[in-house]
Amino acid sequence: MTGPVRTAATDPPGDALVRGIDRDRRRTLVTAVEPALDGIDFVEVLSNRPDMPGHVPGAPQHRTLAVHLLHGPVAEGLGAGPGDRRVVILTGARSDPHALPVQVLWAYPAVALVGDAEHPPAALDAQVTEADRALVSTAVPASIRSKVLVVRTATPGGRSAYVLRLHGPAGQPAPAGFDEPLAHAPFRFDVDCPSDLDCRQRTTPPPPDTASPIQDYLARDYEALRTRLLDRLAVLLPEWTDRSAADIGITLVELFAYMGDRLAYRQDSIAQEAHLGTARRRTSVRRHARLLDYRVHEGCSARAWLAFTTTADLVLPPGTAVTGAGSVPGQGKPTVNDAVQSGAVVFETCHPIRLTRARNRLALHSWGDTEQVLPVGTTSAFVRVPYALDPELRAGDVLVLAELGPTGRLADGDPTRRCAVRLDRDPVERTDALAPSQRVLELHWHRDDALHSPLSISRPDAGQDRTAAVAYANIVLADHGASIHGDAPDPAQVPKVGRYRPHLRRTSLAWAVPADPAPVEGLPPGSPGWQSATDALQPDPRRAVAQLELDDGARRWLPRADLLGSSGTEPHLVVETEEDGSSRLRFGDAISGRRPTPESIMTMRYRTGGGSQGNVGVHALNSILRLPDDSRLDGVAVTNPLPAAGGRDPQPSPEVRELAPRAFHTRRQAVTSDDYARIAATDSAVRQAVARTRWTGSWYVQQVALDPVGEADSQLLDRLAALMELRRTAGVDVDFRRTSTVPLDIALVCCLDAGTLRSEAEQQVRDVLSASVLPDGRQGLFHPDRLPLGSSVFLSDLIAHTMSVPGLLQVEVKRFCRVGDRAQENLACLARGRLDASPRESFRCASDPSRPESGRVDLTMRGGA
Repeated sequence: MTGPVRTAATDPPGDALVRGIDRDRRRTLVTAVEPALDGIDFVEVLSNRPDMPGHVPGAPQHRTLAVHLLHGPVAEGLGAGPGDRRVVILTGARSDPHALPVQVLWAYPAVALVGDAEHPPAALDAQVTEADRALVSTAVPASIRSKVLVVRTATPGGRSAYVLRLHGPAGQPAPAGFDEPLAHAPFRFDVDCPSDLDCRQRTTPPPPDTASPIQDYLARDYEALRTRLLDRLAVLLPEWTDRSAADIGITLVELFAYMGDRLAYRQDSIAQEAHLGTARRRTSVRRHARLLDYRVHEGCSARAWLAFTTTADLVLPPGTAVTGAGSVPGQGKPTVNDAVQSGAVVFETCHPIRLTRARNRLALHSWGDTEQVLPVGTTSAFVRVPYALDPELRAGDVLVLAELGPTGRLADGDPTRRCAVRLDRDPVERTDALAPSQRVLELHWHRDDALHSPLSISRPDAGQDRTAAVAYANIVLADHGASIHGDAPDPAQVPKVGRYRPHLRRTSLAWAVPADPAPVEGLPPGSPGWQSATDALQPDPRRAVAQLELDDGARRWLPRADLLGSSGTEPHLVVETEEDGSSRLRFGDAISGRRPTPESIMTMRYRTGGGSQGNVGVHALNSILRLPDDSRLDGVAVTNPLPAAGGRDPQPSPEVRELAPRAFHTRRQAVTSDDYARIAATDSAVRQAVARTRWTGSWYVQQVALDPVGEADSQLLDRLAALMELRRTAGVDVDFRRTSTVPLDIALVCCLDAGTLRSEAEQQVRDVLSASVLPDGRQGLFHPDRLPLGSSVFLSDLIAHTMSVPGLLQVEVKRFCRVGDRAQENLACLARGRLDASPRESFRCASDPSRPESGRVDLTMRGGA
């Protein structure tokens, strides 16, 4: 831009007189006191840039100055022709007129160059061109040309500050009639720089030096702030000495101290909650852990198997509440609200159940054996029912097998001799010729529900067979928590503007895992259900969801772990629980999750309970709480024959701080061969697995060798294939194979002392070298769990286990090799002292005569009795 340059006194001029005078004030003073005096008002640089309005072709750029006087007109002889020194330009740092970086070629009044209404242009020096006249005519209006002096310089100046000085004749410091301070004017050649700022530089005086007291920035509580405010006021207002609590000044001081305390606490809290290691609020810890892909669990409700007995067939709806008899004070039949108010432990059924008399109690059938005991690990049994009753047992039903007490009552029986089982196939009807009036059903249940303790199903009583164990079939799963209906969050109404973050009026919101059972044939990928009765009592707290549901009159709002996967139209919310049990609700922002409708009213249904307090003992749940139709409960009794399990308290924050950083480094996807083997071994039907990479000629294949607990059926392979599809690396196929089983050939010569029975000693040696579980709970030397894939069998272990038998004096090993090895290989193994296996091989030595391919142990007993 082109225009006036109004330079303040802080510009670095080249004269001490200019540096010490404020030109604006001097102009005002001269105009008011001595209006006859003249001076320089400002200096205008005519840039004549091509991209600016009024450009004149042929005229120089940044070399023409228009010196505007205060009053004018320009006096005769003020101009300067070529070589005249009456108009000089000095740099800001150099005032020597003999070392000027910018020289003046000529200086003429604007009237002499272009004329005005009263004066025509004058004939001037040949250095003045028509382009110069055209530039001045365009830039200087005709009304002010009489008080404008046009100066042409030899070169354009730089970006530093310059001073234009007007001299009088014979070297006088100022022309006649000029104020000497105003005969100088600072200016800059770069006035048309692209800047929106004011070119004038303003100065402010430096603040006075004051002594700053030493402040304690940690003293920011209420008392410290109040003391410091009173000390400061004592300095500012020494006449105010009233320190009464009723004084308005003291009230304001205390108010400001209180607000400062609150602000300081908030400032410290924000800085503290910004890091996982220092955060105190559980919500902050949970969000930091989520950034590390670690999910913090909020606890889990306990589960229990409830056994009902009824005198009439009926259907109980889901959510039927039970509690302990006598745990709710008062008379009459209590309700759920009564139980919640009294703090009783309440369980609610997870599914509807059809109660029938035929399922009340089924006697286990012993086929006439008066002392039959089902051993540990049993997965099948028989029950008998009269032909007049049909329990309608199907695959997927859950039964509780329990020993009765000496009186024939369940309450008198041993609680450790009970087991919940889930049938994995439909019962098969059998016929017992000795009991023609009763139907015998063969039951078979899931392998995970195998008996964990012996179960006596009959006992002698006066020479007759008496039932000692029964099966309860009116079984339903229940979890800890009491439902609250008709309540509302606080506040219940969504505001017109701002975020809606209500909180629950009650604490101890229940968190539970969805209790849908899985199909009988196996747990499909992504199914939240349980596969066996044992698995049902072991819920994963990380899959627990808040037992809460909101309704705004138009839609239901359901809880989610987070809103990252929710669209802007899905009514989802997040429940954030603090250490004290209070909970807040967080809704979406119309991008991740739906935003609640303004001014809508929220109602909710939720459940209270959960945590480890729900792990109650046996027979602790024996009272049904009041239902809308109590007539249906006549003749219905309930109990929990097994203790409740699975209740977990919320994960402690210190544990999250320790585990969350480690979980970030845990690889969930299968990348290496060890990853594929580790993922395959997570299935309960796989004892161990090993994987290796193979190139097919076109792509890589991970060959995973499995060592299953039983037979590797198609269901197991389907489950593993579906699991690997989610975890495998793109472009890598997975091939499942069985591991190679290597049978062993072992021959021992055992020497006994004279007092040891040979037959008993031989049986004990075969037991310690077997592949089964011994009666005392120990495992034999060749049990599959003791022989991992690729592990070696040492000769020293074989001798040590054999010598542990009492009465054994000496052991000599004749053969210690694989089945089929020659004598030279046997001698090499004996000399080496161990049998080595490849990573895909496992040794077996079951010593089963009907299965010689599983290995054998030959014993030669010498001595003894």
